[in-house]
Formats: sequence, C-alpha cells, structure tokens
Amino acid sequence: MHLVDKTVNLNVEGHTSLIQKLVYSGIIDTLARCSAGPKYSSRERFTSFVKNFCDWDEHSKISLTHLVKFLELVRIPEFEKLRKFAYEKIDTWPDGAVIYIKDDPEYAEVLNLWPKDSQHKEPVEKLNLESLTHLNLLWKLRNSIVHEMRKPGYAVESLRILTPFYHQINDEDSQKETWELEYPPAFLNKLVCNGIQNLKKYCEENRLDPRKSFIFGTYWIEQLNL
Repeated sequence: MHLVDKTVNLNVEGHTSLIQKLVYSGIIDTLARCSAGPKYSSRERFTSFVKNFCDWDEHSKISLTHLVKFLELVRIPEFEKLRKFAYEKIDTWPDGAVIYIKDDPEYAEVLNLWPKDSQHKEPVEKLNLESLTHLNLLWKLRNSIVHEMRKPGYAVESLRILTPFYHQINDEDSQKETWELEYPPAFLNKLVCNGIQNLKKYCEENRLDPRKSFIFGTYWIEQLNL
C-alpha cells in the first residue's frame, strides 16, 4: 500500500452520492488500520483515525437535533437545565434555513449541564453524551452505508453545500417539520484527503511501514499467508 505524495485527487464525482460515501468510508477504514494495532475494534480504529488525522475540528461537537430527541426520552428532573438549554438553542434556528454544524453546541457546554452522578452517565440504554457527537454520527453513517447501502435520515443532498448541515423537511406522519442532518460527499472527500496526507507524515516521522498493517499473499484466507 502506498500513501500519496502530493495533492490527493479522488475523482468519484461521476457516481451517485451513496456510492461516493461508500468509497470514502472504505478508504477511511483502510487508512485507519495503518495507525492502530490489531487489538482495536473497527469502531475504535475508525473514530481514532478521524479524530487524530482528518483535521475535523467539529468532530466533538454535539448534534443539537439528536440531543433534543435524546432529552425527550430522558424525562427525569436532573436533566431539566440541559433540556432548557437545548430547546432555547434550537428555537433560534429559523424555519427553512440551512444550519451548519459549526452552530452546534460544544461538548464542554453540554457536559457542564449533564448531571454528574454516575447513574446518569447513560440514562438511555447504550446511549450517552459521546453517542451524540458528530464523530459517533459519522461512524453511524459509515455503518449504515457499508452494511445496508443506505444513509440514515431523510436529508436532501445538495451539490452546492460542501460542509455538514441541517435542513428542514415535512414529516408526513406527524405533520411536523424535522431537522435532517447531511454529511455531503465533498466533506467526506476532505476528510480522506486530510487523512492521507497526515498519515503519510505520521508514518514517515515515526518510521512506520503502513504495509505491515496488512497481510498479503496468494491465499484469500489470511492465516494461510502467514
């Protein structure tokens, strides 16, 4: 495996958005193996790579739409301050507007309002504050595309918008407007290009051979090539 040397050019624009996202997710998966040991899970490798190599400053932000829905399920009074904070913030989003994730709350803001007792760390089974970060939502997108060939949510894609955003659509079942989250293919392309360049530098500075993260050989069963 060779890491590119100069400007990265990943030309998949001729394919559908779903296929583009599938390609970018697969590349991130492959690159992530080069910067993690074999004991780590796919999720740990993927999220660690995005966090450390892809230059995505907003990865730790909390998705406000997901936080609001989460707090609808957590009815206990201990979350009242956080619930008030979340509703006040989302009520400032103008109807029909495009909202970028840079306007989502910072992790520290939400953590400061999150109840400190250990029993409230995971008030909904298998869901906690980390579950609501954009880093985890990107992992969810990856899983949905890789395993089911579909993207989560109902966002309408835009060729003009290059960064993650929210927009409203009408929910026919509830007759309400919902805010839908979209990660455009151009954004995933940027993550991949940043990741390749930064991984190359990391491997060179640390004298690491990325090929050692893979088993090559004639046989499709990896153990037979050892």
